[in-house]
Amino acid sequence: MTTFDRYLLFRYFHVVGVFTITVIGLFAIVDGFTNLDDFQQKSSDDGTVGLFLRISQYYLYQSAGIVNTSGPTILVISSMCVLALMLKQGEVHPVLAAGIPAYRATLSLAFGLLVVNGLLIFNQEFILPRIASHLQGKRGDLADDSLKVEPQHDILTKIFVSGSGLIPAQQQLEKPEFLLPYPLLATSFVALKADQGYYMPAEGDEHAGWLLENISPSFQELPLTDAGRRVIIPQPNSNNVFVLVGLSFDQLNRQASNPSLIGTPALIRRLQQPTGTVISRRRLLVKLHERLTRPLLTLIGLYLVIPLIMRKEKMSVMQQVTNIATCMAVLGVVFGATLGMQLLGESGVLRPEQAIWGPLIASGGLAGWLTGVVRT
Repeated sequence: MTTFDRYLLFRYFHVVGVFTITVIGLFAIVDGFTNLDDFQQKSSDDGTVGLFLRISQYYLYQSAGIVNTSGPTILVISSMCVLALMLKQGEVHPVLAAGIPAYRATLSLAFGLLVVNGLLIFNQEFILPRIASHLQGKRGDLADDSLKVEPQHDILTKIFVSGSGLIPAQQQLEKPEFLLPYPLLATSFVALKADQGYYMPAEGDEHAGWLLENISPSFQELPLTDAGRRVIIPQPNSNNVFVLVGLSFDQLNRQASNPSLIGTPALIRRLQQPTGTVISRRRLLVKLHERLTRPLLTLIGLYLVIPLIMRKEKMSVMQQVTNIATCMAVLGVVFGATLGMQLLGESGVLRPEQAIWGPLIASGGLAGWLTGVVRT
């Protein structure tokens, strides 16, 4: 790297950091004041200090989700701001006058963008899955607070799963109630109830399912068929059973099932589960392709910014403002079209591959077409 490359790179990192802190701060201030009553209700017994601690803890965890959502936009907008400031201060002209092409002069921006993309991937794959239990509740909720259960049928066993609440920190279902289907698993309709239920993911040759503690009625009293005895397995020396139900913990709550809260390997495993509905599988597939193509999309966004900001025309103050406005409009159209295509992919109008790779190919073609207007 040359001295100019390092200077441009550190300036880019500085702008990205400023924008990230600003976005998190604005979100915390606006959202916090708007929903202050929710925080006060949840910490009514803790006093003022407890209220501020609860608010701080909530937005500390939320900052990781905010960065994951707004990160790609921040990366591209930061590159636009860096180039606009350098043009305004005349710092690019000596480099171009020395015969260095514009794309080579801004190569460190591409390197910086890929580095920050790596940090976003680290946040997505390692940080968000570990703090997912803190991001699944409503405002003011802690990881030990109960979430609402959304009862569902398991596609394979036809068992109807419900309960009184979900606790994210322990992956626990409170007061679970499993309605056994007749005549598939039981010789009559029966509701299998328990004090607590814990989801056990598949490991090796072991199947995924729910461990139900202190069931009622007892296993001996259940009118199970042969198929039912293969699905409901008693545990030795206890009144507990293991139920081979594919419905996972996060599938019983819409907020907990957010694909952004799990890593890519877990996302792929969820796609391979036969218990998911067609709509949920389509949504997961769109999110998987979006996650894989996000670094490419942000890189294409950079190469849309360079020719739109560093144009061949004489750079008056008014022309710079016009270029920035044009760049913002083009980026808005590209990112808006990308989000719109994702919605079409999730709704089934387009195939997930078409919905994600279509905007990528179109915006890449536009970036290539704009290379003729860049200043040299």
